[in-house]
Amino acid sequence: MTAILPNLSRMLVIYKGAWGWIALSQLFVVLGATFMLMIPAQISTLIDQGVISGNISVVVDSSLAMLLFAILAGAFSLANLYIAARVGEGTAHYLRKEIYRKIQSFSFGNLDRHPVGELLVRLTSDIYQINMAASYSIRFILYAPFMILVALVIIYTSSPSLVWIFVMVILITGAMFGIISMLLQGQYRARQHDLDAVNNVLQEDFSGVRVIKAFVRQDYENNRFRTLNEKFRAASLSPLRTSAFILPAIFLILGCSNALVIWYGGLLVIAGTMGVGQIIAFTQYFFFILGQLWILSFVLPQIISAEASAGRLAVLIDTRPLVTDLDGEETPAPSGVVGRVVFENVSFSYEGPGGKEAIKNISFSAEPGQTIAFLGPTGSGKSTLVHLVSRFYDVTEGRITIDGTDIREIPQDYLRSIVRIALQESVLFSGTIRENIAFGQRDMPDEQVMAASVSAEADAFISVIPSGYDSHVARRGANFSGGQKQRLSIARAIAPKPGILILDDSTSAVDVATESRIQAALADVIPGTTQLIVAQRISTVLMADQIILLDKGEIVEKGNHQNLLARSPLYREIFESQLGGIRREDIP
Repeated sequence: MTAILPNLSRMLVIYKGAWGWIALSQLFVVLGATFMLMIPAQISTLIDQGVISGNISVVVDSSLAMLLFAILAGAFSLANLYIAARVGEGTAHYLRKEIYRKIQSFSFGNLDRHPVGELLVRLTSDIYQINMAASYSIRFILYAPFMILVALVIIYTSSPSLVWIFVMVILITGAMFGIISMLLQGQYRARQHDLDAVNNVLQEDFSGVRVIKAFVRQDYENNRFRTLNEKFRAASLSPLRTSAFILPAIFLILGCSNALVIWYGGLLVIAGTMGVGQIIAFTQYFFFILGQLWILSFVLPQIISAEASAGRLAVLIDTRPLVTDLDGEETPAPSGVVGRVVFENVSFSYEGPGGKEAIKNISFSAEPGQTIAFLGPTGSGKSTLVHLVSRFYDVTEGRITIDGTDIREIPQDYLRSIVRIALQESVLFSGTIRENIAFGQRDMPDEQVMAASVSAEADAFISVIPSGYDSHVARRGANFSGGQKQRLSIARAIAPKPGILILDDSTSAVDVATESRIQAALADVIPGTTQLIVAQRISTVLMADQIILLDKGEIVEKGNHQNLLARSPLYREIFESQLGGIRREDIP
């Protein structure tokens, strides 16, 4: 099975706790099949030695034996069904847990390559396919071959002249299954790929439904979804059409072979070389095999579909996080954090070494307690630069140090406990306001939560909500405005009192007056914290100790507001375009 279904076999191996239950279930399979196969032999005895001979005791004994065998076969089958359900659900539970944990270990670069819709399909639909395949495999994958093999031995022993018909049926059916399985593998992979595309569009459209309505693009999005949905429908129909040939073909093969048995066996009965009971027993074996092949006509496509899904999960399992910790490193003592950040000839490409560089040859230092602001046109590399400080990505060239230590030598969890960031997109989680602000520190005191909220100008709107800090936050903060979400995100970042704070354009949705109050309050709530601020508007950076002006991923100027206003044409252009109505001498 490992060679034929390598990915699916691997998923079961990962779930090591399943093997004991699987072994027990297969014992039940063998016992149940054995008792089921003993029934036709009793039918032969009942007819040839009981009914035809007129021996009533043989009829009674054979009938009771068949009843006992049927009860035992049913009991073992029921036990196997219970174990199959247990292992199937256990495998799904284990895979969901492990794949989710694996995705949580991914770096930003890994997540860039896997859209959210695709990950959702793998955690739901793909794992469901494996769940069903595991359950079906435990119930039937040994049952049918075992019954076929044992039936072949019994027929060879009791009716050797009919064995060739049995072998012919097995070979023809096996060849048919082999051809169909090869066709189905590619078709199921294509189906899951198109399902990814459908889910990605659903994720985009449901998240951006307000934008779609605002721009009256419902018809366009309906057409886009209809196109992808039609493609998914066609991809889904392909394996169904292929699978549809299985059951009629099985009935045709077994119907013809059963007629052949009756004809050829009838000749042997007339010749006196075979009993009527033997013919009836032989046809019973054929009906058993018919039932098993009928079940396999449903199980085989499910297993092949699960193999395609397991291959997609294997890709995630084998994905190595692009940002990893060094072996054997020691976590620095928190009391030793000063907050000096230095970039030394840093370059970075999202494509990796040799790719197009998003930032290049960046060198500067941020002294403890300083506020460093990054300004520049859209796409100049501002957000990329600050994301490197938290090691969301690793530098392609050069190095970044904190207090003289290369950040690649600092464990990521510890690094991100001293470097807090309010990301450009303000994402909140379902729960309460208090839980969202205290997200970065377990058991955060209420006083600390409120202090951060006051500094981020969030307490003003929280306090007027009836439930206050215990108010419900909808998924992604849908029940708050953009400015409110940004203030809550800033409160979340400053609440743990980090040594280094990054604000990635995180005040773009608040007014200038509120922004000024937030900046002034930060000095009181987190004194001595080094601040790295990304800004689109110049009012955000006026009071910074150093402003770094970026263009096309490179530093073009750096200095304070007055220095840059005097010597940088690009800075003056930004200033005039945003604050042209204000006299320069009025700006500090």
